[in-house]
Formats: sequence, structure tokens, C-alpha cells
Amino acid sequence: MRKWEALKRHPGIYQYSTQKGKRYGARRGYTDLYGKRQEWTRSGFLSWRDADVALNQIELKISDGSLAQVHGASITLDTYFQQIYNRKIKLKIWRKSTAKGMKNYYTEWFKEPFGHQNIDDISRINYQHYLDEISTKNLAKSTISRIDSVMQLIMNDAETNDIIAKNRLRHMDINGREPRKQSLEPAEYEKYVRYAKEHLSKYYFCMIYLLTLGERRSELMGMRTRSSFKFDYDDVNKRDICGITFNLGRTPDAPEGGPLKTPSAYRTIWVYGDIVDMIKYAISYSDSILTNLGQPVPDDHFLWLNPTTGKPFHPAQPSTLMLRISKKCGIKVHPHQLRHYFATNAKTDNLPDMDVMHWLGHANIQQTNDYTRPTQRGAMGVFEGISKNI
Repeated sequence: MRKWEALKRHPGIYQYSTQKGKRYGARRGYTDLYGKRQEWTRSGFLSWRDADVALNQIELKISDGSLAQVHGASITLDTYFQQIYNRKIKLKIWRKSTAKGMKNYYTEWFKEPFGHQNIDDISRINYQHYLDEISTKNLAKSTISRIDSVMQLIMNDAETNDIIAKNRLRHMDINGREPRKQSLEPAEYEKYVRYAKEHLSKYYFCMIYLLTLGERRSELMGMRTRSSFKFDYDDVNKRDICGITFNLGRTPDAPEGGPLKTPSAYRTIWVYGDIVDMIKYAISYSDSILTNLGQPVPDDHFLWLNPTTGKPFHPAQPSTLMLRISKKCGIKVHPHQLRHYFATNAKTDNLPDMDVMHWLGHANIQQTNDYTRPTQRGAMGVFEGISKNI
């Protein structure tokens, strides 16, 4: 290989000798879209000025991102999603459950139809055709929106990092069937809770009833017997009160406990009345499970234990119990539906938006509003409010 000599006062420009005389070349290092160091090299110029022109052109492409787009034209959707996935995991931007969900969605819906295609070759018309096609598979519109959100995440990231010039897949037309009924009327709620109280053990009923406070299932299952609760007395209203702190979540992917869904999910709520007695009973019963099994009782342990083994219940235990009750009483209710029910009633009762937002652990008021569901009670309240004017 010919020896290149740096040209004085011209950074990045080199000269070398050939049988036909002196020639010039240019070099420029840069970081590619994978974060690896690369080097651009060109040679064979008859003058240093020609080499300098070429160097300036590549400098411009590096600065405006168009060089990354040239590389991006040859990167497949599979490769780029894996790059995003690895980064989110490495920097702990995604929780374990979030990462698993994203990968499952990508693998099920995008890997086969688009994974092998270059990211810049996925056309809007083909992607719209794909969304239309899956909308005929009895999927809810909300499900297809979640599927599309994975593609949008990939394309928006690629646009932000100058891999593509523009996300051409924004604002797609999303179709699909209407979601199944999610609202829960007060009469249905009361019947369900009454049936659960009559047919479940007191310990199991406490587990279900605490969900009526609107917390997430993972937050309920992350409760510990001591660190999750603070008992106090309200001197003004002459009543026992209890602070419930949510700072740990148990999910199928993090059965030993892990971080909560968002920073705003870390919170403390306060309750009074019968639910304070329920909490005290659940703590006492949980301790007695370990005692009866001859196991040591730690100062602080998970609240919801299997009475047979003394081990924490699977994080999905509330769903199992509620499904059992639903089948027997004829009213289908799942844990997250109680969270929606709480939000809906809080809004209907005109509780302050900010207070409800903090109670539910939402990041903003709009998220709280999105949790509300139309009910007969709410509709009647609206009519009562305007009936005198119509």
C-alpha cells in the first residue's frame, strides 16, 4: 500500500506517489448509526483542491445527517428494532415487562411481513394495506393502535437519529372492531362486591377489595406488611387512618418485585373507615400463615401469601380470583376495570382533577381523563344539570 503523507495546513488531505505522478486523497473519521467508529476514504485526485472539495462534501453530509441516511437505506427493520431494544435495555429505559411486551408485539406483527425490508423501503401504502388486513381479524381498534405504536416508535427513532429523512408512516388510518364494554355501573359493582364478600375468605376478599382503591394489580401485589402501611389517628375527625405507600410492583416478569410503571406511580394515599380494619386483618392473617407453617415471620414481607406454602402468590392471583367470581355471579370484572371504575366515579363526583391524578399515580390529568368510562349515572347527572335549560 502506498504511503500517504499528510498535507501541511490541510487537515484530512494526503498526498502519495504513483508511477504517473503525485496523487491526493482524503480521510474523515465518524461514528456510524451503530455507535462504531468508521472512516471515509477517497483517493486518486489530481489536485489537493479536488480532494478538499470531496472532503467538504462528506463533512456536510455528516453534519446534516444525510450520511447516516445513506447507511440507513441499507438497514433492515429487524436490525434497527434490535438496536433500539438493546439500547433501551442497557440504559434501563424499559422495564423488563415493557421490553418483553415490545418484543412480543414486534415478533408477532412485524417480523415476518416487514422485518427483512430496509427501513427506508417500507411504503405508506403497503403499511396501510397491512393495517387494513389485520383489522379484519376481529381485533379491537385499540389493539391495532397498540400494534401501530410499535412501528411508530421505530420510525420516529429512525427519523430523530437521521436514519431516514422522514417518518412516512405517521397518522395511519386505524380500523378494527369497537372495544367490548368496559364500564361498570354502581349496581353491577355492588352486586359483584357483595357476592365476593359472601363467597371468598376474608383474606381473599381483602385482596379484591383493596383493588377498589384504584391501584394497579402490580402495586397491590407489591404491598408489604410493614413498609407499605402507616397507621395514624385523625384527631380532627376522631378516626383511625392509614397511609398506603406504593413503591414496589410485582409482575409475572418481576415476581420478586421491581420498579413501578412510571415515576409518578410512586405515591402514598390515605384511607379511613372499614378498609383500615381490613388492612390490619390482612397483615395479621399474613403473619399467621407463616407462623402456622412453622416459618419465621420477617419484620417486613409481602402481604399476599399462599396459605399452603407461605410463598407470595403469583402476581396474577387477583385476576384468577376475580374471574372465578365473575363466572359465578354473572358480572365480568377484572382488576384493571376497578381502576377505571374508581377514576370514573371520582370524576362524576367532581373530585379535584389533580388529587385524582396523584391518587391513581398518573403522569398528567389527561391520562386520568382517559381512564373514565361513560355510565348511566354520569349521563343522568349531565341531564339533571341541563334539564332546567332545555
